[in-house]
Amino acid sequence: MSFINAAAEYYIGMRPNNKNIIFISQIREASLEVIKLFGGNKLELLGLETEVISSDRDDKELIQKLRQILKKLGYNNNRLIVALPRQRVTSRYLKVPTQIPKELDGIVGLQAARYLPYPANELITSYQVILSDKEGCSEVNLVIVHKDIIEYYLNILRGLNIRNFRIILSSYGLSNLYSYIAPEGHTPVMVIEVVPGLIEATVVLGDRLLFSRSFKSTERPENWQSLFVEEISRTKNAYSKEILNRPIEKAVIFGIADKGTAELLSEQIGLPVEILPYWDKVAVKEGSLKSALGKGGSFAALLGLGLKALPDSLNLEPAALKEINKKISRQKEALCLILSSLAIFLIFGLAVVRSLENKAVYLKQLKIEAQKLEKEAKPLEEMENKIKFMAERLQATPSTLDIIYELHQAASKQIFLINFIYEKDEQILLRGQASELNTVNDFVLQLEKSLAFKNFNIKLRYATYRKTMQGEIVDFEIIGVKK
Repeated sequence: MSFINAAAEYYIGMRPNNKNIIFISQIREASLEVIKLFGGNKLELLGLETEVISSDRDDKELIQKLRQILKKLGYNNNRLIVALPRQRVTSRYLKVPTQIPKELDGIVGLQAARYLPYPANELITSYQVILSDKEGCSEVNLVIVHKDIIEYYLNILRGLNIRNFRIILSSYGLSNLYSYIAPEGHTPVMVIEVVPGLIEATVVLGDRLLFSRSFKSTERPENWQSLFVEEISRTKNAYSKEILNRPIEKAVIFGIADKGTAELLSEQIGLPVEILPYWDKVAVKEGSLKSALGKGGSFAALLGLGLKALPDSLNLEPAALKEINKKISRQKEALCLILSSLAIFLIFGLAVVRSLENKAVYLKQLKIEAQKLEKEAKPLEEMENKIKFMAERLQATPSTLDIIYELHQAASKQIFLINFIYEKDEQILLRGQASELNTVNDFVLQLEKSLAFKNFNIKLRYATYRKTMQGEIVDFEIIGVKK
């Protein structure tokens, strides 16, 4: 019955009023911020905590401070969204020749290595589709971050024993908040958040993020205004060079700013500029919070991340962890459904007991339902064992049979392998032919995802077209070098 007790505890934590409460945290260079809000289409702030942290802090100190803050705010296995600061990532606008999600995942992964000097397997990406055209292409905002940065956040979350989380770029919070305040917007708008020592500027179109940039600001009042105006002007110019034919119509400011600064900025960049008092749109449970917020600048990005559920494509978890979490999520949904059914039965059973005055009948029925629950739980336990087995397989060294099997699984009917050289734990060399270059790229993507090739850096060494009597074919060579 221990499994039933654990399941019952989980069900209590998944009640609707608890499930809709979201925690959002951001770790800046000198501060730690956590907010608690009621998720949905209405901003209802339930709590806010900020903590100044030193630059020479260690992970243990940070974990301890976060644990204290979460306890103070009443954290109870709620979803935690980690807002990744813009200065820790690279972001690019791309136009790719597909609208199919699986193909988009593969293409953005390959494109990432073009913008950072690291192998593709050391980079983690997320993306948002901005627009799709009639020719089958997609305009995408690509986010790229080195895996060591994400691993830092994962270590913090492991130290807190938090498993229900997502890691999202803070810029999407600004995009969400502005579209919540001005849902009628159909032209590009620059949204600027100003906090002590840091400024983040984004360009949004409706509820889509087109462009983002962040920079540090001086703490000297006499230099702040000129630096702010100069950097925003640079941001506008950088946006215009990267994204053509979509001029910015206006700019809005969240956070610390005054009317004089807005007027000067408007004059310099040639756009109307307004300061948005977004707190008028926020329902605050504790009245004292509003005065506290005035001292800390702006929390616009954090609030925006809790407004609505963002697509999985924006989650900056490693691919393997993301897949495992998806399976666990499906497992929890099934368990919640079972427990909900049991709860309904219990309520009905209590009514029967009270009317019939026969507790023996009720206890017998309850025992039957408990046995059914244990039976239903067995497949879930088996699934958990399979997931553990898969995680162990990720660390195992592949055998020659594993390599050959995975090659067979990854190769489509349009791939013809001519030569295969495997120097165990050192190098893999594949030569072959295909009818199209896209088929070769898909083959490379499949190999990169394969467990058997996890210890190799897979690269397409060359792919050249050659005419034959049967038509044009692509000769290619793929090499895998041990990491």
